[in-house]
Amino acid sequence: MNLTPTDPPADSTPSEPGSPPDAGGRIVDVAGRGQVNLREGTPIEAAQSGPRGPGWSNRRLARILAFQVLYEVDVAHHAPGAVLQRLLEDAASAPSGDLDDLCYVLGRVQPESAEYARELIAGVLRHHEAMDIVIQERAPAWPLRQMSSVERSILRLGLYECCYQHGMVPVKVAINEAIEIAKLFGSESLPRFVNGVLGSAVAAETKPGC
Repeated sequence: MNLTPTDPPADSTPSEPGSPPDAGGRIVDVAGRGQVNLREGTPIEAAQSGPRGPGWSNRRLARILAFQVLYEVDVAHHAPGAVLQRLLEDAASAPSGDLDDLCYVLGRVQPESAEYARELIAGVLRHHEAMDIVIQERAPAWPLRQMSSVERSILRLGLYECCYQHGMVPVKVAINEAIEIAKLFGSESLPRFVNGVLGSAVAAETKPGC
């Protein structure tokens, strides 16, 4: 299938409550590599109120944590468990009023969010080879090795929720959540690309785990 990324649907707001308006993220700390610029030239919008972590739903927090771990594993090949533990500790010790980097999780993460993040990370790592095949089939013009780690990690995370968590997460919600993460961490064109790849994958007759 010739993939042409489309705009996110008009009703693309996730059905999970507690998610604030989108914000542009740019910097991620990768242990051993320092700060990595993910999105240049995109202005950071001011948060509406309160620290970012509590402003998002527990599932949104879990997905963002999972993405950050998967990104670091893909870039630096660090142990995922150690990366997640560091992120949780950093979030708990971060000043609640520090809004310089809107993509960060700040404040103590609830146990259910941390547990779901672990489930997502383990699932993506367990099934990433099968999912990579599907991603490549849905985006033949973009070899997986030429995609950025941000793109690969978001697509894998979204596809895992679509096809392996379909009993827990509606497909529409899974796609919308992947789009929201793409808005936080990716380029301006990435949300449309993610929407196109995942929408094409779940519509195909052959899907991993579906």
